[in-house]
Amino acid sequence: MSEIPLYMKHDLKNIPHFSLPAGYHFRLFSREEDANLWAKTVTKTDEFSNEENAIKRFNEEFLPHVSEVEKRVVFIETSDGNIAGTATAWFGTWGGQDIGRLHWVEIIPEHQGKKLGRPLITKAMAILSDYHSSAYLKTQESSQAAIHLYQKLGWEPVVRLEQEEQIWEGLK
Repeated sequence: MSEIPLYMKHDLKNIPHFSLPAGYHFRLFSREEDANLWAKTVTKTDEFSNEENAIKRFNEEFLPHVSEVEKRVVFIETSDGNIAGTATAWFGTWGGQDIGRLHWVEIIPEHQGKKLGRPLITKAMAILSDYHSSAYLKTQESSQAAIHLYQKLGWEPVVRLEQEEQIWEGLK
């Protein structure tokens, strides 16, 4: 499968709400050690080969905006204090305009399949809507389950190139 970037957009109107299952709750990034917990989470989901690379990316992308991180990075935490997932209601540029960006949506493998995806994504969307009237996300063809879920939550494919149109047609 091609790993060219695919984009989706949402107008951040009519955001559905899904509650977390018992034993889980949301919390925002709030502690010094949360950068390490974020790095551990994104490494467990194979976004990075090791936590050092994940921390480096965190420091490059988020550390310059630490006050925004505290409002925009959400964790799913278990009742015993372990992190089950994270998502970031970030910001980016689209067509020369600053808009929201759904970013780093991750649920660690041992918590996948426990009905956490919809609540996590819609929580991040609700945070996005506090700051933006629309948002985008970046994904890839190999993330078909995520793409299907995004579409169910109102995210629309964006076609910029003919090759992307072919991929989106193939995903229907």
